Amino acid sequence: MPMNTQLIQRSAILLALLSALLFLVLSTWAMAEYPGGAIHDRSSEGYSFWYNYFSDLGRTRSWNGAPNGLSSMLFQIGLITVGISLGVYFLVLPAIFRHADARFLAAAASFLGLLAAVSYIGIALFPLNVNYRLHTIFVRLGFIAFLIMSLFYTLAILSEPGYPKHYARAFGFFSLILGLQVLIMLFGPRSWTSAGALLLQASAQKVVVYAEMLCMAYQGVGAWRWISRRSQAA
Repeated sequence: MPMNTQLIQRSAILLALLSALLFLVLSTWAMAEYPGGAIHDRSSEGYSFWYNYFSDLGRTRSWNGAPNGLSSMLFQIGLITVGISLGVYFLVLPAIFRHADARFLAAAASFLGLLAAVSYIGIALFPLNVNYRLHTIFVRLGFIAFLIMSLFYTLAILSEPGYPKHYARAFGFFSLILGLQVLIMLFGPRSWTSAGALLLQASAQKVVVYAEMLCMAYQGVGAWRWISRRSQAA
């Protein structure tokens, strides 16, 4: 494999890993800066981990009516950075596979991954209280595209001779978690109907977002090692 190709691939992987870390830091900071309020309790102070969505961080005004400029900016920077870095990662992804079937499946995964990446940017650019319809479309499209991407990525790893299969198992397990969250998101009780429904929806979202960061970090390490193994064998 040409050295410049390896450099591009490794740079894309490193960018994705760093962006995930950046989002974790910035979203945590945004939670600390969130003025307060939730769907069922507009007067609550600060950010409730279990009763506020991630999307609440991007609101131009929090649920209690206060300006939410800093929290919104931090959330937008983090999410847009993730969207761009994942887009770059998925552009180079198919090239790390050599087997024809694996590369085809990786290409399908990359298309869906790019769709998810664009959706993340859309979530950031269209805050919930500014354009509810577009924001909701991007949220649902992002989660669903990432779910199908995960399944194709799992199959790509299974189809590539020599690629450690524990990475496929990890992606398969994550797909189960994400699939459950998508079902809750689409068919579960609506968050505005009761505090319990909000707890279920917001908690499921938190679990999946953090699981996604862990999964992609793990897959990034796996892809890095696979590239290194192939370069040593060449």
